[in-house]
Amino acid sequence: MRRAGWLALAVALPRLLVLFFNENLGGDAIARTWLAHRWLEAPHLITSFDGGGKQFGPLHLYLLAFGEWLWPSLLHAGRVSSLVVGVATAWPLFVFTRRRFGDRAATLAVLGFAAWGLHVQCSTTSASEALNLLCVMSAVAWFDAADTKRGAWWGAALALNLACATRYDSWLLVPLLAVVEWWRTRRLLRGAAFGAVSVAFAGLWLGGNFLALGDALFPIRFIDTFHREWWPAEAALWGEGPYRVMCLLFWPGAALLTLTPALAIPAGLALRRLWVERVELRWVVVLIVLPSVGYGVRGAVFSTFAPLARFTMKELLFLLPLAGWWLSARSARVQAAALVVAATWCVALGAFTFRPDSRWSFSLRSISATSRMETALREPADWLRANAAPRGLLMVDEDPRGFDDLPLSYYSGFPFDQQLRRRYEHFEVALVGRSPEWLVVFDGGRLEREGALSGESVFRGRSYVLRATFGSRRIFQAVP
Repeated sequence: MRRAGWLALAVALPRLLVLFFNENLGGDAIARTWLAHRWLEAPHLITSFDGGGKQFGPLHLYLLAFGEWLWPSLLHAGRVSSLVVGVATAWPLFVFTRRRFGDRAATLAVLGFAAWGLHVQCSTTSASEALNLLCVMSAVAWFDAADTKRGAWWGAALALNLACATRYDSWLLVPLLAVVEWWRTRRLLRGAAFGAVSVAFAGLWLGGNFLALGDALFPIRFIDTFHREWWPAEAALWGEGPYRVMCLLFWPGAALLTLTPALAIPAGLALRRLWVERVELRWVVVLIVLPSVGYGVRGAVFSTFAPLARFTMKELLFLLPLAGWWLSARSARVQAAALVVAATWCVALGAFTFRPDSRWSFSLRSISATSRMETALREPADWLRANAAPRGLLMVDEDPRGFDDLPLSYYSGFPFDQQLRRRYEHFEVALVGRSPEWLVVFDGGRLEREGALSGESVFRGRSYVLRATFGSRRIFQAVP
């Protein structure tokens, strides 16, 4: 128990330290927070895309809403919720690794997990990955113990349903583990039964979308369309040939860059050894390799998937027990060196991206322990918070080059009900009977393209005066 306490502290400490500085930016954290807030205003069962959760898994929105109910803070409650489930993930990771590879391997795996900067970020923002990894790792730990522990089979199925209710990329685990159950028990009906129980949420979700929208796969098609349209933009940025190679090698590249070679290379060596020497655990190799290859081929060959580091996290998490296994057979000096390299990279990269104002610090922010706004975005948000909030209604234009309008609005200091975003699909309805006191306008933004601003100073018949300019962003105030 004493060792478990020290390991829990090792995982919690870097996340607690970073929690005070990190901001919701990546992983649709802001959009998820707002959706959860709307749900909390009128709680109901989300049964489809149109039920208030859009393309996001409903379980994560429930978690964010519960966190806000406990602590009514849109800026911090969701991040604390992620912290709790992020730290809790260390337990099923330890249990699975100890059962299969021993105490020393389990300790090393958890310490490597503690220094995994990408997970530190996800554990301190309102993204969905922290919750998803807890569900996924719990499912694997229970599934592995199902041959000896009564109830573990049902625990694995329950955890899989929870993972599927959090993120769609977890759905692939259901057929994979159902086949594994058939293979390891040699009982087709048992494998089919496990798949049927584990797919309960997915079945209900598909049915709900069919009833609401006439298309059971609508959320999946929505996400697929987004990736198909996003892929050409990334290919144009990197060059089509290099980008195809990047897509193909993205998963191993993410392992090297986020886990560091000190953990990724031992995990790769152990992956091969596991396949050759531990036939009963070949299914772990399949869980890692098959999705990695599948997503890589989708991007590299079919041009239908634009990968992000967050998408690799399940497979990278499964590498940590293997890295611990390989390192446990090495000297204490080698083990210490590997962990020092991982921790040093976590700290160094976090410090480098703390002010993401250069090209490289901005690009690497997505895999860093720290998640912070760049100065160009922070300045207008700070100005609004200091000079405008919370007086009147704030209306924020739609950013024509990305999604900067979301964090600018989120960190403006205005209460949620006093913000109105042009990106909002029900914008016109929400604007009826209301007149904004403040406007944030983007050069080339939607308001400008629609001709909503007359002479850059009149909106819907009301005159505005320019109060501040920050690059392509201008802030107007209504004339009394």
